[in-house]
Amino acid sequence: MKTFEFIFAMLMLDPILSSILKTSAFLQSPNINLLTAVEIVESLKKLLVSMRNTEDDFTDIYHKTIQMCKNYDIEIPQLKKRKVSTKIDCLSSTQHYMSSKEEEMKVSVYYSTLDHMISGINIRFNQETMNMIQSIGNLLVLNINSNDISVLSTAFDLNSDMLKTEINLLKHTDNIPKGEKNKCGDWINWLTQSNCGRETIFCNVIKALKTFMIIPVTSCACERSFSKLSIVKTKLRSTMTQDRLDGLLTVFIEQELAYNINIDDVIDTFKNLTPVDRRMEL
Repeated sequence: MKTFEFIFAMLMLDPILSSILKTSAFLQSPNINLLTAVEIVESLKKLLVSMRNTEDDFTDIYHKTIQMCKNYDIEIPQLKKRKVSTKIDCLSSTQHYMSSKEEEMKVSVYYSTLDHMISGINIRFNQETMNMIQSIGNLLVLNINSNDISVLSTAFDLNSDMLKTEINLLKHTDNIPKGEKNKCGDWINWLTQSNCGRETIFCNVIKALKTFMIIPVTSCACERSFSKLSIVKTKLRSTMTQDRLDGLLTVFIEQELAYNINIDDVIDTFKNLTPVDRRMEL
């Protein structure tokens, strides 16, 4: 662990992994919506790209590494000059020779790590999904163009001409949810108010918003359910029936709701469901 490379990797990965951890924890929260998820992912991507394109970040990390190595008497390795090969080969390592240790760490470690992380984000969050979410964001503020209409029509199986007409009507409608802070829920509540008929008039808009609202951000809920399953099965063995297991898992997973249940009401309900004397009178 007391090596120059380890110190450099530690100082380099500390701000990167801290940002990734913060983003990951935020994406796993149960109340997050897709628009917020896109914003935080784009922010993380911009941060990594900024570190990749800015020399000051690498210079600061490298100088801190040098200073820490001096403070703890850790040897700072010198770059060994390599002998130029007289044979022609296709290895990338022989095509370029670093002039200094700083250049070697920048190209081989710093740039390589950031490139892999940025590429991973691009693969994980594909452009089609991001375009769909951006189009929904533009729809919420009624600032939508032909490309957004095409994206929404394809993603949610909508009539593009009718969708465009409905948006034009909404732009000239009074009492609509205005402002960038309004969310899908605000629009759906406004469109589905009783005895107003908006749900019939703006059927394409409400279909897009309702479908968008039920898209899960991540699969964390499934992962949490399986982790809870292992705990319940371990403690209560495997002799229970499926109905009992489902009931116990529901209570265990939804603990926040379970804490607010009135036990007396549950007992009364159970008593009414099974009107049989459960205690023998002596």
